[in-house]
Amino acid sequence: MTTRYQNLADDLANRIHAGVLQPGSRVPSVRQLCTLHTVSPATVTHALHLLEDAGLIEARPRLGFFVRQHSRRFAPPSQCAEPTLATAIQLEGHRKLVIEFTEEVAHPWLGMSAIADELFPLAQVKKLLVQQLQRDPQLLNRASYGGEPSLREQLARRSLILGCNFQPDEIIVTHGDTEATDLCLRLLSRPGDLVAIQTPGPLRVLEMLEGLGLHALEIPAHPCDGLSVDALAHALQHNRPAACIINANFPSPTGSRMPESEKARLVELAQRHGIPLIEVDTFGDLNHGEQRPRPIKAYDRHDNVLYCGELSTLVSPGLGIGYIAAGRHRLTLAASQVVHGEPVPALIQHTMAALLSGGQFEPHMRRLRSRLASQMQAYRKMVIEHFPVGTRMACGDGGFMLWLELPDNLDAAELQRRVLATGHTFAPGALFSLGSSFANCLRLNAGYPLSNQIEEGIRIIGRLAHAMQAEQHKAVQA
Repeated sequence: MTTRYQNLADDLANRIHAGVLQPGSRVPSVRQLCTLHTVSPATVTHALHLLEDAGLIEARPRLGFFVRQHSRRFAPPSQCAEPTLATAIQLEGHRKLVIEFTEEVAHPWLGMSAIADELFPLAQVKKLLVQQLQRDPQLLNRASYGGEPSLREQLARRSLILGCNFQPDEIIVTHGDTEATDLCLRLLSRPGDLVAIQTPGPLRVLEMLEGLGLHALEIPAHPCDGLSVDALAHALQHNRPAACIINANFPSPTGSRMPESEKARLVELAQRHGIPLIEVDTFGDLNHGEQRPRPIKAYDRHDNVLYCGELSTLVSPGLGIGYIAAGRHRLTLAASQVVHGEPVPALIQHTMAALLSGGQFEPHMRRLRSRLASQMQAYRKMVIEHFPVGTRMACGDGGFMLWLELPDNLDAAELQRRVLATGHTFAPGALFSLGSSFANCLRLNAGYPLSNQIEEGIRIIGRLAHAMQAEQHKAVQA
């Protein structure tokens, strides 16, 4: 199902390709497009950003959008077709690929899932750490399960920004969202159970399921619009998963965002089938526009969604702070944390609480979002310039990941092997699924400002992709 902004973007793109809108000409203003197409300003803005990300138009300060000279269209990637259950052979092949991907290289930035240290408020965090110790030196000797009251109070207050209303006593503080997800899975499933996940999805989720003896039911997720609720509904006619793990806002590897209407549909579908949802909202705060997208939890009226949040990824990964809005499962999850988790240092919790209460967190987030949006645009331009014609690129409006689909079914794993020999790397799409749907896809990390080494890496990846494409065409002709 296409969205209104996609329809508008397609209409404008067709006008550009047909020559109705000539290179260098001004695109109609937001107000004009709203009137012509009877849509909202938000729909128009989203459509224009899609065209900008695809390299068809460019923004000129105070003047508006203009059709780019000699623009190339990178259409959004396609999605895989059917829900799949992995076989033992697929699991073994995936393990080999993971081992290969972890090979050390001289220039690892494009292959990582990380944000540059310089974008974090490390000086502020250090200052707050010292202040907390000065006030209470005993914090160094304390750690707690569940969470310090001061931090749980701040997390509950901030939940209003999400469109939620968490209570302090329902929040469990964890060592990041990975421990949070692990605790939720242990609560809702038993070894041998089926767990529905979106695909492509985070590598660590696949590894976590395997470690807990669980089986993954992969549900197609569009690289721009996220998990397909229709595909999940179809899968639930034939399968009964113990839970569904979902990340609706800018997840790795695609950076997609589910439309708000689809989030509401997902909550209703899961409630109707009695399937609990585990929402991992790691990057939801990294929207490039003004409005933070709501989590799925904001549409939950029956306490059927366990919300897993993350703070340290946004502030300082070394702090290792995540949390669960556990609702009615609070006591059971708290007990499980004592058995399967680790206490969280009180010093770290008090420091994070001070960052949230002192008015420093939100200004930092505004700066971080702005920097990441600029970096993403710069990376996209490099990809458009250096990758083969026919490459498709996801057009997310948040996060820091670029998801690409190579033309002519080029093998991204083979491309990575050639790139590794140059000292660079990227993440091949096959890492993010147990099936074979994404063999010609790859993820680039845009969490670091463009440097000479990173620009060289993008050029090398594009050049080797061109070479593989030429080899393939030559073989076909022979």
